[in-house]
Amino acid sequence: MMQLDTLRFVRIFKELDDKELELLLPCLKPIDIEKGAYILKEDTIGDQIFILVKGTVRVTKDLVKGYDEDVASTEKVLATLTASILPTFGENGILGQAPRNANVIAATDCRLYTLSKQDFDAFAISNHHAAYLIMKNIAQVLTERLNTTDENLVKLATALYIAVQQ
Repeated sequence: MMQLDTLRFVRIFKELDDKELELLLPCLKPIDIEKGAYILKEDTIGDQIFILVKGTVRVTKDLVKGYDEDVASTEKVLATLTASILPTFGENGILGQAPRNANVIAATDCRLYTLSKQDFDAFAISNHHAAYLIMKNIAQVLTERLNTTDENLVKLATALYIAVQQ
């Protein structure tokens, strides 16, 4: 089971008090993933969020849709996440039935904890305040990611414009 001391440092759980965190702990399920395995696959539907507590993962995206070549040749690494910052990913898994936006691949053997939509919903029914804080924190994380994506899109569009003009 994840330790309370560790859970306090997970960004989406910030501002939860110890009682709320203790009630959340049983909802978190450990999972071990071997190096090279896909944890999330782009465009698939999932119903859980992941917390990385050991290891490193790569977040990738297929940049060429509908291209029949090897996906690895069209995949771009967007980020490398290490357990030292206790990152979360797959947040849309507890928000609804939206497809995954990227791949997450284990760069090393990893230990993660999952929180399923079913467990989160059950927790939220009796812990409204904590559920609100978690959803607010998830919204902040997703907003930051969207802003980064927008900045990268402008850079890409600018580079494409310059290349076409020459």
